[in-house]
Amino acid sequence: MERNIPLPANAEELSITEILAKGCNVINGQVAAPIIANQILQNVYQGEIEKGGKGSTSEFSTDTSGATIAVVRPLPLPILARELGREINGGNFSAFAYEPGSDVYTLRIITAVDDQVDIPRVSMDMINLPLLAAYTKNVSDKVVLNINAIKIAAALYTSLSAYQADEKSANVLTYNSAKDKLLDKVIRTNLQLDKGDLKNGISMFPQDDRIALISVDAYADLVSTSGVFQVGGANYGYDILRKGGVDADATPTKLADGFVGTISGVEFHTVSPLVWEVACKFLGFTEGTFENLLVMFKSATGNLFGLAANSGVKTIDSPKGQGVRLQPLYRMGAACIMPKANALLFKEDSFANPYGIKTIFSGKSIEYAYIAPGSRVEVIPATVVGSATGKFTAKAEGAVACAWVNKECYNVQEFVKEYGASDNKKGVIATLGVEETLTGVAASETVSFLYIAKDGTCALDRKKSK
Repeated sequence: MERNIPLPANAEELSITEILAKGCNVINGQVAAPIIANQILQNVYQGEIEKGGKGSTSEFSTDTSGATIAVVRPLPLPILARELGREINGGNFSAFAYEPGSDVYTLRIITAVDDQVDIPRVSMDMINLPLLAAYTKNVSDKVVLNINAIKIAAALYTSLSAYQADEKSANVLTYNSAKDKLLDKVIRTNLQLDKGDLKNGISMFPQDDRIALISVDAYADLVSTSGVFQVGGANYGYDILRKGGVDADATPTKLADGFVGTISGVEFHTVSPLVWEVACKFLGFTEGTFENLLVMFKSATGNLFGLAANSGVKTIDSPKGQGVRLQPLYRMGAACIMPKANALLFKEDSFANPYGIKTIFSGKSIEYAYIAPGSRVEVIPATVVGSATGKFTAKAEGAVACAWVNKECYNVQEFVKEYGASDNKKGVIATLGVEETLTGVAASETVSFLYIAKDGTCALDRKKSK
């Protein structure tokens, strides 16, 4: 299957002849021809964020020739100290002997980046630009983008799914701007990793393998007067402003890896909106679902990653004709094996666990997982407004179920929050494609429809009632 790279909405697809014809302007009665710039305007992507054993580890995936890697963890032995001479187990030899057991965690390396790219020879001949090198770099950038996104998606999926089932099984905190100090709350979130995960044999997650991921907006809040500026006074605050980090000594490398400084012994890295967007796509959520996530601390002890790049990018003659075909071949996989290996801080006023959709669509046999965006079902809403107040026909290509709420929602988290509000009207559509009266919907009221596919892919639609 071929995929044509889409043009921007305001762009036109023109041949070289058309560029020259269309670009020739008449100025004061004279024809002025255009010149194609001899430099390419490069696409700019953020580099790999979690590396060097911080946030996620690749130490278990040195051999990536298979589709899955089994990671074995010996179970903690229930050994207790005893006291000689006591009535209970006080003899010269302990009364207890144990046979060790183990757990096995699976890391699947089946997410592939291998779409082929054809560059016609005629394009390279007529435009004297290094197109081959540019598109090779473009492929590499997309690989790094997906590496960053899948690591985040795996952690969010595991921790928030566990939190949905039992709030005590994951580290999720909220920040109230009216009563909390942001920096204090951030430090307290990091301290949750100090509590470890006793169920998985972790008394405390290591300090030196942690990373803190923050959104661009959260970074601005963190260096404001409610954040690190309060710590060291005016001179300290000036040094932070001058360098643009979160501590006075840091030299930020935002584009390279997002690094902006260290707080409480943990490196902080900003994550570009594009990475968050792709992470949402891995999870099947709509864009902006995690816009109220302020900071996510991750420990590499519970987050695994593997990358198979044995072939990299292969260049061959294009089978279509004279030209070059780029054949990338990268396989990757990420897995969070311990929900408490992450600690999340959300804005309190807008927080709702997006995996509340599991409750909303209970009994619908939906698969919830993080799946490569190119292998997800495409859900295309086509809601029809009926002729009377509250009447709608909910339908969407690719969807198997739909829920609604009488509020204007723009992402999955907003929908779950509004659906959970007791005062709102809401429900699950009985049958897709059949007109239904939504009880309680008033005239001219906006209704949000959340459609979901069998693989958990979500799409939102908003319609105003008659």
